[in-house]
Amino acid sequence: MGKRSPGKEIVMPALEMAQEHGLLVRWLKAEGEFVQKGEPLMEIETDKALTEIESPDSGTLSRISAQPGDEVPVGQVIAVLLPLSEGTTVPRALDDANAQKTGSARAAEGEQELRQVSQVAALGAVPMAEGRASLRPILASPKARRLAAEAKIDLSIVAGSGPGKAILPEDILRLSAQKPTRDVLQYTAIAVKGMRRTTAERLQRSAQEAPHIAISMSVDMFLAKRQLQDWSASQRSSGQTTLSITPLICRALVVSLLQHPRLNSHFLGEEIREYHVVHLGIAVALGDGVVVPVIRNAETKNLDSVQSELADLTSRARSGRLQSHEMKGSTFTLSNLGMFGVEQFTAILNPPEVGILSVGTILDTPVGSNGQVVLRPVMQMTVNADHRAVDGVVAARFMSTLKKTLEDPGPLFT
Repeated sequence: MGKRSPGKEIVMPALEMAQEHGLLVRWLKAEGEFVQKGEPLMEIETDKALTEIESPDSGTLSRISAQPGDEVPVGQVIAVLLPLSEGTTVPRALDDANAQKTGSARAAEGEQELRQVSQVAALGAVPMAEGRASLRPILASPKARRLAAEAKIDLSIVAGSGPGKAILPEDILRLSAQKPTRDVLQYTAIAVKGMRRTTAERLQRSAQEAPHIAISMSVDMFLAKRQLQDWSASQRSSGQTTLSITPLICRALVVSLLQHPRLNSHFLGEEIREYHVVHLGIAVALGDGVVVPVIRNAETKNLDSVQSELADLTSRARSGRLQSHEMKGSTFTLSNLGMFGVEQFTAILNPPEVGILSVGTILDTPVGSNGQVVLRPVMQMTVNADHRAVDGVVAARFMSTLKKTLEDPGPLFT
C-alpha cells in the first residue's frame, strides 16, 4: 500500500514583517466542505488590517483547530486540506457524545463539580477575582465560573454554599434570577485583542517614548467656508460631487508641511528623516480602534483627487476592506473629530512620525473686528509634535503657516 497523504496544512499566515499573531475573524468555508484552490477560505485581522485569505490548494477542509475570535501564533497549523480521495466526511465525535449524554452522565457532572471544588480547597489554590485588589480567596467550581461569566456576575460578591464556602452553580443561578441591586456588580467583559490591542500598545508606546509638545491656534474659517460653498455650487451645476472641509484641510496641511519639512519627518533614534513627499495619514475611528489609511504623494493631488481618495479609503476602512499596505508609510497624520462636535483635543503621535494635527468643529465665535464684536466661524487646531525632533518654535512656525493658508485658501482651489 502507498503512503497515505497527510493533506495540505493551513497555517496562520504572516502578513506583516513583525507580526507574531493573527486574529481569526471567520471561516468562509465549513469543515467537511470541498474548497477549490484560490477560493476565499478565511478572514484574518493583523495589525489593523482585515484580509481575506485564499485557499492554497484544492481539497476538503478538515481538522479545524482555531475558532473565530482566536488569536493564533504565526505559522501554527489551524486546519488541513485533505485530498478528495480521502473523502469529505468529517468526524464530529465530540458533538455526538454531547448529544447522546444521558441523565446519569449529567448527574455525574454535578458530582465532579463538587469534587473539583474540594480539590481546589484541599490544594490551597486561591484564584483571585479578576480586576479586583481583594485578598479574599475565591473558590468556585468550573461550571459556576462559566455561569458567572455568562451572567456578567463578579464572583467576589457571591456568597458560596459549598465546602469551604465555595461557589456552586446553584449560587450563580439563584443570584442571576434576582433583580440587579447595588450589591451585584454586573459588567461587560471586553477582550483586549486584535485591533484594540494594537491600538492600545501603540498609543502607550508613543506616550511613554515620545516627549509630546502641543501648540494650539484658532483659525477664522470665514473665507474657507465661503469659497467651499461657491466651489460646491459650481460642482453641483456640472453634476459633480460637492466638496467637504476635510480635503481642504488636507491640502492646506500638505502646502504647510512642504514649507516646514521637519514636521514631515520620522524620528528613528539616531536619525531624523525629512521627507520631500507627503504621505498623509488620516485617522479613522472604528467601532473598536483607530486605523490610519494613507493618501500617498498628497502633494501631487488637487482637491477633487484628495476628496475622492479620502472617501474611498474611509469607506473601506469602516467596512474592514483596507489592505495592510494602505496603512503604512505615512509621514504626518490628521485627526479630525469636528464631525462629532468636539471643539478641541490633542491626539497622540503615530510613531515614527513626529507630528499629528488635531482639528475640532467650526463654531460661530464672537471675535473683535474693527472695534466691534462679530460672530466668525472659528476652528481650533492643535499640533502635537515629538520634542526630540521638533523644537517649539519650529512647530509654532508650521502652525502659523497653516493658519494663514486656511484663512486665505484661494490658492488651494487651483
